[in-house]
Amino acid sequence: EEYLGETTKVIDNIVDQAPEGLEILRGTSSYTYNGNWKLQAENGADGYHVSSVHWNYASTMERRNYDAGGTKAVDADGWSKSQGGFYSYANGHMMLWTRLLNPEVRPVYTRKDEIEAELGAARADSIVNQTRNLCLYPNVYLMDQFSTQIRVLRPLSVDKTEVTIYCFAPKGESAENRRVRIRQYEDFFNVSGMGTPDDLEEFRACQDGYNGALAEWNDLSRGAKQWIEGADDNAQAIDMKPLLSGASPEDEGLYVLHHQHWVEEMLRAIDKERSQYIATASA
Repeated sequence: EEYLGETTKVIDNIVDQAPEGLEILRGTSSYTYNGNWKLQAENGADGYHVSSVHWNYASTMERRNYDAGGTKAVDADGWSKSQGGFYSYANGHMMLWTRLLNPEVRPVYTRKDEIEAELGAARADSIVNQTRNLCLYPNVYLMDQFSTQIRVLRPLSVDKTEVTIYCFAPKGESAENRRVRIRQYEDFFNVSGMGTPDDLEEFRACQDGYNGALAEWNDLSRGAKQWIEGADDNAQAIDMKPLLSGASPEDEGLYVLHHQHWVEEMLRAIDKERSQYIATASA
């Protein structure tokens, strides 16, 4: 709890959807991409790329024949128009959130009244009507958006990363809710989904771009004028106290403290190695 800090408020909003607890569903997937692990760490909380990189997914879902029984999907086409933002926490944790345009398509919506009666209107609104992509530094994501997923990153080398993904769900949920959850998961995630392959291609292209030696810096200042020190109104509603809040899901401020923590960890590791070397050399 000391390490997770204020992110426990978000974790509670995921866990409290399930009165009987959560379970990992059978059928995990693992895949690799040719890029640094930090590309996936950034991507999981990036709202800027959704409407462009995942245009194929959004367009397909918009044109799906729902009258013929097609599984309804979270509205990704209007992502950039939805209310949302980001939160940065201590220890490099960060989260992207948006307000759902069609919350009724998600399985948790069927428990809306029960959740409100148990947890109050403010938390119920956050749980049922918002998405959340939570990065637990350095390499775990809790996703509660197009579907529900745990994502684990494992660096294999400086330019190759393994990703393992798990679908999670409330124990004892109805057969219909379970069916919808899995179908929504399959639509977007997995290497056969309509979202994951787009991201992997972007990682490869970004890694190639980072080999460029002339551009010394990668600008991450989008939306800087509307970053908020501390909690915004949305965070205050659930008594959450982030270090930094963002007013738009397409802003990049969440990466500032995220990468600052990485720098601090690297410097700490260098100091540790140097002290060990000095101690060995002096012996």
